[in-house]
Amino acid sequence: MNMSDSGQSSQGPVTPQNPARPVAVITGGTRGIGLSIAQKLANEGYALALIYQRHHAQAREARDMLRRKVPVETFPVDVRHWTALQDTMSGIYKAWGPISLAVHNAASGVARPLLNTTLRHFDFTLEVNAGGLIGLAQAVVPKMTSSAHIIAISSLGARVSYPEYGLISASKAALEAIVRQLARELGSHHITVNAIAAGPIPSQTLSHFDGGQSWLQEFVEKVPMHQPLSENDVVQALWYLIQQKMINGQVLTVDGGFLTMA
Repeated sequence: MNMSDSGQSSQGPVTPQNPARPVAVITGGTRGIGLSIAQKLANEGYALALIYQRHHAQAREARDMLRRKVPVETFPVDVRHWTALQDTMSGIYKAWGPISLAVHNAASGVARPLLNTTLRHFDFTLEVNAGGLIGLAQAVVPKMTSSAHIIAISSLGARVSYPEYGLISASKAALEAIVRQLARELGSHHITVNAIAAGPIPSQTLSHFDGGQSWLQEFVEKVPMHQPLSENDVVQALWYLIQQKMINGQVLTVDGGFLTMA
């Protein structure tokens, strides 16, 4: 399957060509939470376009595993490059038809105290985590079905301060503001836009932060059930959201009650 052709753009959602096989796009979709989301959607019969930036070997492994169930393609695209996202969505649309779901899970950022950051650090973190959602929306909306969904993966860091998490917290707060604005702008297309904000999840990503394990320990001690979250908790929240038509512009918090125990 050749998905490199840029195809043609349109100005609004389009009529499905193959409603029996919905199409989902996931940024950061080849590992971590993104891969868990992809696995759930594969089980539900979605064709999958997985966007990633690095880790090519992991992307191939994810593609080969998921292809046992559904059509899957992977695309090495930096979400800061909006034109590349547009070209990719055009190729997906030409090959598979309209897109039913877009998930912005790609995330990165500089973890250090704010007084030790630079404008370059700030720009990079905001461009990936928040700007990437704008670029994805601009690229995917003209290729979407009516009654489609856009979901962004946020973080409790948008509302809670963690050591050395300031830039990422700011980017996630911006992400949630963009979700609300997109929900307003896309309402006439019957496209819902929501976010999921989860607490710390045991993962390789969490290990990149010096205080990651202490965040997790604090979470488990404070949450009423005294147990950690899992990637599946986020997956189930996402699956719930894409079954809804009148939940829009919201941030669904997945924290086991952590914020209620302040």
